Amino acid sequence: MKTSEVDFRFPVIGFTTDEDIWGWPDLDTLTKCGSMTLKDRMQDGMELIDADGRRWRVLSVTRTGRAGPLLSLARLLGAPPQSRIEHELEALEPVSLKEVQARARASIKAHPEFWSEGEEGRDAELRNRLADVDGVTTIGSLLETLGLDTFESY
Repeated sequence: MKTSEVDFRFPVIGFTTDEDIWGWPDLDTLTKCGSMTLKDRMQDGMELIDADGRRWRVLSVTRTGRAGPLLSLARLLGAPPQSRIEHELEALEPVSLKEVQARARASIKAHPEFWSEGEEGRDAELRNRLADVDGVTTIGSLLETLGLDTFESY
């Protein structure tokens, strides 16, 4: 199935094969990425989980066109060009909030450099981020709680 065929309940959380965590507030941002994402196949194998716990694996990503106008303020200021994309997805069994929290915790532990400003104070920052994950009451609230990034700039 394709991204456009799924009735996602946003926000959507994504876990890449290298245990990184991403998030999208809407379909527009989910289907938009920078050139590095496509070149490095960063989304291949990623799991998407919507706010209801429904889950899909990304089998492939296809560029379908340009996202946004050729000339825009962002492009003039040096922002990388963005592509519109479509995912080929495989439906998986749904997951619970507890399972998503465990994966988010594992992601933070796998990439501590993404979650702290530097070596000094890193342990305290990571403990705070892990506590933030433990405190969420919905899958969708992880996006805002963790301030998850999209692939638009990559």
